[in-house]
Amino acid sequence: MKRFVKIYTYWLLGMLLFTGCDDYLKEDSGDLLIPGKVDEFLPMLYKEGFPQNFNEEVAWLYLMTDDVEMGQLELDPDDESYETRDKNSLDALSAGEGEEPYKWEREIKSYADNFWERRYGNILACNLVIDALPEMKYVEADSGVYNFLAAQAYALRAYYYWCLVNSYALPWSKENLDKPGVIIRTEPQIDISARGRSSIRDVYDLINGDIEEAEKYIKVATFDGNIHRLSEPAILLLASRIALFQENWDEVIRTGELFLAQNSVILNLNDQDTTLFGTEKGLNNKIFTMMDGTINKEVVFTFGTSSYTPYDYLSTSGTFYGLGFRPSHSTDESLIRSYEEGDLRKKAYFLKDVPAKKAESIWEEDKPYEYKYYYPIKYRQMSGSTSTKPSENLLHENWRSVEVMLNLAEAYTRKNNEVTSDALDLLNDLRRCRLDSEAYVEKTSADFSDAQALLKFIWEERRRELCFEEAMRFWDLRRQGMPELKHKWYSSWDTYETYTLPQGSKNYVLSIPRSELDYNNGCYDNERDLIRPE
Repeated sequence: MKRFVKIYTYWLLGMLLFTGCDDYLKEDSGDLLIPGKVDEFLPMLYKEGFPQNFNEEVAWLYLMTDDVEMGQLELDPDDESYETRDKNSLDALSAGEGEEPYKWEREIKSYADNFWERRYGNILACNLVIDALPEMKYVEADSGVYNFLAAQAYALRAYYYWCLVNSYALPWSKENLDKPGVIIRTEPQIDISARGRSSIRDVYDLINGDIEEAEKYIKVATFDGNIHRLSEPAILLLASRIALFQENWDEVIRTGELFLAQNSVILNLNDQDTTLFGTEKGLNNKIFTMMDGTINKEVVFTFGTSSYTPYDYLSTSGTFYGLGFRPSHSTDESLIRSYEEGDLRKKAYFLKDVPAKKAESIWEEDKPYEYKYYYPIKYRQMSGSTSTKPSENLLHENWRSVEVMLNLAEAYTRKNNEVTSDALDLLNDLRRCRLDSEAYVEKTSADFSDAQALLKFIWEERRRELCFEEAMRFWDLRRQGMPELKHKWYSSWDTYETYTLPQGSKNYVLSIPRSELDYNNGCYDNERDLIRPE
């Protein structure tokens, strides 16, 4: 027991660093729980091992992708203040604080550090559980709970290291395996000694070992059906994703097929009340949301509760601000234009700003002025399909069955480098549930000249389906060759500069946070380029 007291004391001190909470060390804390039993570890892991505000910590990464653009927020010409509006006014939160990532600058403000710091805080909690597993106390009747706890800790640690290595190191490739990854910490306490970065190979070895352990434990675990915990399908989804980013096609196929044997659900948007799509409120104040796991059985895991918007840097409208960030829409390569005619996701996943009350001009009385941009609403939550308002808490992240289907389609295509019926069947199953039934046309092998053409289409479907979920677009762009991107930065209503992120740029790899470098002299930063405007 002394060993657990020491470890838990270290953990408490570590949590102080990450949470700033001082209640743990009050002198009168005589009822402080010292974990030793399985059911004593579970509450600690739920509180400190699961990500609480994940989307807020990665929202700025949207700005580094082609899914976001900055520009003029269209103004309502019938608004009383239209003529006197300062069109150059900026949204200080949505535009000002996002300037550095949007321009791919070398240095990004301290808000970017949270992602690194919080993941290592989560890892510390996982380490505590994993280290204690061999000596943990439980009766045979609680073995299912023990296995469940072990599965959660191993899977979560695998996920956090996967997030870190796919943000702060070069993308996985055989050529990059011996290049710097991130710092590996597996101790159950804070260690402030100098610690260098392990290789990408070593980080992935840890990730693969952890997800293998998680899969083993979850098979014999007792699961209560709580969607906020990692079920076997959720762990298989993560395993599928981890394998995809290592181009391990056989493993993507193995885990993906195991997943689909348990959950192959796709929410058919044609079966929903489509009049509620893209609206603030419909008839009788009803709304539609995609991401309520109590309704949408695509969802196998949901995490990151918060009362804040999950899209911190995107402007909602031009009502108050002249310039700001919004989902990209102005070019043929933009996110909004990637949705074809009849794609219900364009309406279901985005709120289109309300039109003016009157016509734009006396010559177009039947054509009301409409704003030309959209705002994501995938994460509106509600307690039921006929709810009159979203819940106060937004559940920021969901893992869904459709990601596994897209992973599988890519694996089938890339493994044999050919257009396969397996991949086409998965794509058609997805699109049948996403396109208006009158617009849907089944894809066949004749639609794709070769495997590369099919792969390109699969990647486009990933973008349309998984937009604004975690940092998936940023992570996908990295593994898909780190393509050239262009962003316009407006300094006034009519003046902008163009910034270009070159293909393969060093700036696709994030800087190690100053909070790490300041105390850890064994760690060194990633080199990033200075990108000048054109």
